[in-house]
Amino acid sequence: MNDAWFYVVLLGAAAVVYAFLIPKPKGGGAPAPGGDNRVVREVEQTLEQYMAEMEKENDDLVNLLVQIRQETGAKQLALQEQVAEMRGRLADMERTSGKHEARIEQLSSAEPPVSASSAPQESARRLRDELIESAAEREPEDKAEPTDSVRGRYPQLFDMHERGRSIDAIAKATGMQRGEIQLILRLAKREDV
Repeated sequence: MNDAWFYVVLLGAAAVVYAFLIPKPKGGGAPAPGGDNRVVREVEQTLEQYMAEMEKENDDLVNLLVQIRQETGAKQLALQEQVAEMRGRLADMERTSGKHEARIEQLSSAEPPVSASSAPQESARRLRDELIESAAEREPEDKAEPTDSVRGRYPQLFDMHERGRSIDAIAKATGMQRGEIQLILRLAKREDV
């Protein structure tokens, strides 16, 4: 914008200098007919051309700004649509994740099926139980549950489990990991057998 004023001032200064350089009549009388009018017309034409160019440049700038504003609006709408689509995908994934977690919890709480290959394990369990019973007969009856049993080490965990709390809820309350809780529960089931 400062360049435009610079050109206007420069053009005005050139017109003033040109006016001083025009030869004046020597007689001191009336100026030559049509001489001054011609210079004035040339200056007016030059100024009109300059103003027409300025108006054209201003129109180009306005058109460019309108185009940029339209492009920005279109990009913003496209981004909003992408955000809405991503939110929908996130909600779907959260629902799917919840279903998977429920299924995992359901599967982890179910007892593993007894297979045909567990026959040696059954005989080992029976032998262990017989040994425990024979050792219990030798010990006095007033002893309570051994302190090194799994149930004795984690009474809070088994209390919450017996009240029907989920593994995730027990993990949050005790600060233990899910896998650790599942392992403790499985060990307790094996001890009980």
